Amino acid sequence: MILQKSSLLYAAFLIMAAIAAAAAGYHAHREALLLRTDPDLIPANRSLLQFALSRGAASFQASCAGCHGASGQGDRTRGIPDLTDDDWLFGTGSVSEIERVVAYGIRSYNPKSWNLARMPGFARARPSDTDPKILPLSPGDIRDVVEYLVSLQKGSADPAAASRGAQIYNGVGGCFDCHSLDGRGDSAIGAPDLADKVTLYGDGGREALIDSVANGRQGICPAWINRLNPATIREIALYVYMLSHNARVD
Repeated sequence: MILQKSSLLYAAFLIMAAIAAAAAGYHAHREALLLRTDPDLIPANRSLLQFALSRGAASFQASCAGCHGASGQGDRTRGIPDLTDDDWLFGTGSVSEIERVVAYGIRSYNPKSWNLARMPGFARARPSDTDPKILPLSPGDIRDVVEYLVSLQKGSADPAAASRGAQIYNGVGGCFDCHSLDGRGDSAIGAPDLADKVTLYGDGGREALIDSVANGRQGICPAWINRLNPATIREIALYVYMLSHNARVD
């Protein structure tokens, strides 16, 4: 009887081992296919997308939710972007661009990260650590610039202050160099659109804008390239892509 039970247990063990090996082989095959496929084409491949999302959700919670929140909606008190609104600071929101951010980060000191847009703090004696030609602005000048930004957003702005702010924005402040002449920003370098109603820091009101202009903004997203494998990075990128498209995969 003992021998029979041992044989049954051994047989069960062999079956479980075979199932585990088959599952491991399946996952390895799907991972390889995931990495061979153009990331921007994967959302149209329902089977491969479902595989990626089934793993990317858990990886997002483990690696990204600590800052971006469990639902991906970020935290404007800390300047952590909402990943669900399809408004992109860096790039246009393609899977490949999201993957680059996950892999290399933003201002993460990785040589492949997005590092160009570094918002000066114009209330400091030395607004920029990298460009000594950028000069500080007085509190009044900063308020005038903000009034100009309010006018760009079609808000109720003081015309005289907004006019002075426009001259500073396009002149000594040099704001146009990153945010463009029309204030629409440049997603190629991560300079935000100042003419829309989407805000990264605070509620978008005058005081929040003054805080940004006065103190500068240089948020950091860590690089995961040396901490997560390529398949996991791609799975997270696909998960974030689907969050931003409000898409549901059953």
